[in-house]
Formats: sequence, structure tokens, C-alpha cells
Amino acid sequence: MKIGRNDPCPCGSGKKYKNCCLNKKMTPDHSFPERAMKDYGPPTFSNDFLEKNPIKEISAARLVYSMILNPQIDRLASEITKQFIKRGEEEARRIKVETNPENLIDIMGQEPDPFNHRILKEKILLFLNVTLPRIIERLRNNRNDAFAELAVEIIYESRVDCGVQLLDILDSINDPYTSSLLCLLLGLIGPRDAIQPIWNYYHYFKNEYPHETFDQGPLLALYEMKERFSLN
Repeated sequence: MKIGRNDPCPCGSGKKYKNCCLNKKMTPDHSFPERAMKDYGPPTFSNDFLEKNPIKEISAARLVYSMILNPQIDRLASEITKQFIKRGEEEARRIKVETNPENLIDIMGQEPDPFNHRILKEKILLFLNVTLPRIIERLRNNRNDAFAELAVEIIYESRVDCGVQLLDILDSINDPYTSSLLCLLLGLIGPRDAIQPIWNYYHYFKNEYPHETFDQGPLLALYEMKERFSLN
């Protein structure tokens, strides 16, 4: 049974769910062992590598990649769907009137209704001087998939040159999915120095998480790097 935002929290605190564990709701706990990251050799972008490592048609990283490159998709989908389904209206109103950047960042981590992702991103982009450094710092200890997805979309849409800063925090991130998406983002906006770490993360995820699709973030990044830097 789905718990309503205003229902008593099932943890027994006596608080409403929205004021208690809703804000603490995290994604499934994937173990992320201490990374003794290997050097998997110099990156190669030969036809042989690309043929043996094709991009999967369906993966979370592929969906986020599409959203990053086509931000109009969520706007159009939301506008069309809202004509037939009414939900998330209270949350939308709260986002529209919110003027505290920190509160907007908190909403990112509360699994906001997908209908409201576009207005939330646009509102956060209005306060970039405050929100961007806060979002990047929160990525270090993030274990919330929704926050990670919104974060990389916002950072890309900001058009702020922060690739070096993102590369600096890559090895300090504590969640494999967040790391996967950050690799994807670095493939789009990161410096040439990011190629080797992304290459290593691709092979690391492929070896350590064979039943997950974490490797798809860095793999998509490698394809992007190949085009951006004209690599062979």
C-alpha cells in the first residue's frame, strides 16, 4: 500500500510521513567497495573495442543521456500528460513560490513528481551561484538516484564550465550509480584529462557489477569523448 505524504510515518515517530522518512527515502543500497582503481591501460577507440562494447538500448544512464541532450522531452511530456492526469499540483505550487535555494535542493532529494522536474530545474537554475556548488558537494555522499539524475541534468543545462571540479570529486563519490552518471556528464562537458578515469571506471563497473548497468554511464561518455576530441 502506498503511503500518503500526510499519513502517519510507518517508523512510529508520530510525525507525518512527509516530515519524517519521506525525506530520508533512499534508493536500494548497492555496495560500493573501497576502490583500489586499477589502471586498465591506455584508452582505445578502435572499431574492435566499439563493436565488442556496444551501448545498451535500455539502461538508466541511456535514459538520463536522452534527457540531458533533449531537455524539451520532459517539458513536452509533462504538458501533454497533465491534460489527462492531475497530480503533483501542491508540490508544483510549493516549488513556484519557494525562494530559498537550499529548500529547492532539498526537494531534489525528496523524489519530486516527474511532472515537476522541469519547473524544479528551471527554478534551481535561477539561483546558480548558490545551488550549483551545493549540488556538486552533495554528490559526494549522495545515495539517492533521483537527486543524481536531476543534478547531472541541471549541471549540464547550467552551461557552467565545471568539468575540472567534477573530475576532482569523482573518486570521492560513495555511490556507484552517482559515479556512473557523473562519468556520463564528464563525457559531455569534462576535460580531456577525464578520458583515462572514465575508461578505468567503465572497466571497473563492468567487472565489479556484471549484473548492473553502471558501466553504461562511462561507456556513453567514452563515445562522447571520441567525438569531442576526435579520438581514434
